[in-house]
This record gives sequence, C-alpha cells and structure tokens, in this order.
Amino acid sequence: MESRCYRHRKRCSNGGTQRAPSRKSWRIDGHSKPVLAEVAMMIRLMNAPRCPNIIRLHNWLEIEDNFVLILEYAESCQTLHQYIKDTADIEENQARQLMRQLIRAVMFCTERGVFHGDIHTANILVTLPRLKLKLIDFGCAQPITQKPFNKSDYRGAGHGMPPEALRCRVFHANPAYVWTIGIMLYEIMHGRLAFNNRQSIMFGSVQIHPRLSTACVDLTSQCLIRNPAKRLQLHQVEEHCWFNPTTPNPVKQLYKRRKN
Repeated sequence: MESRCYRHRKRCSNGGTQRAPSRKSWRIDGHSKPVLAEVAMMIRLMNAPRCPNIIRLHNWLEIEDNFVLILEYAESCQTLHQYIKDTADIEENQARQLMRQLIRAVMFCTERGVFHGDIHTANILVTLPRLKLKLIDFGCAQPITQKPFNKSDYRGAGHGMPPEALRCRVFHANPAYVWTIGIMLYEIMHGRLAFNNRQSIMFGSVQIHPRLSTACVDLTSQCLIRNPAKRLQLHQVEEHCWFNPTTPNPVKQLYKRRKN
C-alpha cells in the first residue's frame, strides 16, 4: 500500500477566502498528549471495521511547526469535481453508484461520532474506471455529541452550508449531512452548484433538469427542504426508492394519484 503525505502548519491564518484547518487538539485513549483534531477524528474512523469509502490514515508525525499526515494513496483517481467537469450528462446509474458510496461513508461517520463538516466535490476522490469513491480532508471535522453545534462551529465551504446554520443559533449533524447529500446529488446530475451564496441557500430555488426520473427529483427535493425537521432523515435517504430502481416506485404512484 502506497502512502501520501499532507502537511498542516500549526500557525495559519484565515485571511481572504482561504480556510485554515482546525488547530484544536483532543485527548484520545492510548496517547499521552492531545493530538490534532483532524487526527483525532480520523482515528475514530480507522478502528476496525473500517469503511472503504473513507481515506485511510496510516500515521502522523509532528515535526517542528508542521503536522504530517501519512494517508492512503488512491491510485488512478481524480476529485469528484473534476470527474463531473470531464463527464457530460452523468447517467443516473452512475450517480446512484457514487451516491451509495457517499451515503455509506456518511453513515459510518455518524456511527463513529464524526461530523465531517466540509463535504463537497473537491473533498471526494473517485477512482477510475470503477467509480470507487473515497471521502477525504477531515480538517473541519468535529465530534458529534448530544449537544447541537453552534452556528459558528460550521467551518466548511460556504456553498455547502445548511440553511439552519444561517438562520438558527444551532444545527445538528444528521440533518446537515442530509442537506449535503442533496447538494451532492444535484451537482452530480446537473454539473453545477445547487446554491452559490448565502442568499440562494436561504431563499433560492433549484432548477431541476426534466430528464431526471421522478424518484431522483423527489430524493433531491426531500434532502433540500430548508426546515431540518421536515427534511428526510439519514436512514430514509438510504431507503429511498431511487436506490432501488427495479422495485415499484411509490413516488410515481403517489404522483399519479394526485393527478387523478
């Protein structure tokens, strides 16, 4: 297994549009002193059994003013952002394959008590040609506890911010994950961001391509409900009929009944 190293400087600023990784440290079992928050969150995910859709942390080093993370090297891969850019009109079967893996990674994170906090297409690797997906970059990750996150705790990309982190004082990990799943599915199927800024996150409407199946439209719409209490729950996303295209489509039947 090859490895790849990433360095994170201890001293870093957050000027302009650059987002600095978290400098928080956490105490974890088996280590005599606190470790970088990103490392602590990844250690939670590395304990067996591991998820194949999350980049593997092999080791980390602290050298002078740098943290060096030694990560799994994913061969023949590109970011999901680049894959979308290079692929015209991604079919729903391809999108379904990618989204199943992303949901698997998200579910695993929640089970291990990790909120990634910065899932977007540049933080997802896709191995070609088999479309194997890996979630990377846990620099904004935080532990999930019984308490909600303060809105100021959100440190990810602005276009991925859930609306409750804008309009409310607090937000919860699972509804935020579902919102992220919705914007990922939208971007994969449309080749563009669902929302570009805070104004559109709060008040904008998404234009969904008419070529998409009824089930795909429904899943996207249900994930992007602005009220987190009315949004699909994480387990409901995984069980949605779009992921089982060979079974009868209850969404389509519902639409037919409404027309009648």
